[in-house]
Amino acid sequence: MLPRSDAIILGGLHRVRTRHKADGSEVTAADRGAERVLRRALAAAFPGDALLGEEYGGELALRGRCWTIDPIDGTASYVLGVPMFGTLLSLLIDGEPVFGCIRLTALRELTYAASGHGCWLRRDGATPRRVRVAPARPLTEARVGLTSFRHSDLIRPPGPWRLAELARSCRIRPVGDCVQYALVSRGVLDAAVDPVLKPWDVGALAVCVREAGGAVSDLGGASTQIITRTSMAAASHPALREAICAVVAPA
Repeated sequence: MLPRSDAIILGGLHRVRTRHKADGSEVTAADRGAERVLRRALAAAFPGDALLGEEYGGELALRGRCWTIDPIDGTASYVLGVPMFGTLLSLLIDGEPVFGCIRLTALRELTYAASGHGCWLRRDGATPRRVRVAPARPLTEARVGLTSFRHSDLIRPPGPWRLAELARSCRIRPVGDCVQYALVSRGVLDAAVDPVLKPWDVGALAVCVREAGGAVSDLGGASTQIITRTSMAAASHPALREAICAVVAPA
């Protein structure tokens, strides 16, 4: 399944033609082609499961089994030929992410996790190894990934999230998109922040960080029914996540 979608994605790299969706975001033929392959494979293997993908929609089922797909998370990087993008797959059971994988296609890396089974990293050709988040450290020393300035006080008119204050409080690393959550899961970054997310983004990221020993919530601090949240703070330790939310959330 993933090798076939990888081939489509890498086949289109460096010769990308983009269109813009109704929300202004970019989409490519590779986004759509990879999602078609993944949808067909999941439908054949799990014909009774609900399915939600970024490009072709579907149902976010909060009861029973539901798969989510983001064929290229980080399309903006993909369009530029920068290898900081990936494919996200997750399985929800009754709205709770129980399996997720972050496939960093161009880097040939797969970070994956299942509830109760830990988080694992497999580089192509190598034996998988279990990974864990970094040891706890204070916010002032933390390396925090950031995807976007949208919906923040760094954009005019100002949005709800205080990212300017966060930037003054820690060591911001503008890694972005799913890559930053893979790095949190293996202890390279201490935390990651996303002001805007969609359901097909959330599941894989949340289960990988949690199974690596980290903590996840939205930027307001709510961690229940994470799949319905539209922002995310993921950190190596609950205390660091709480400190980030305290800084970022509106006073």
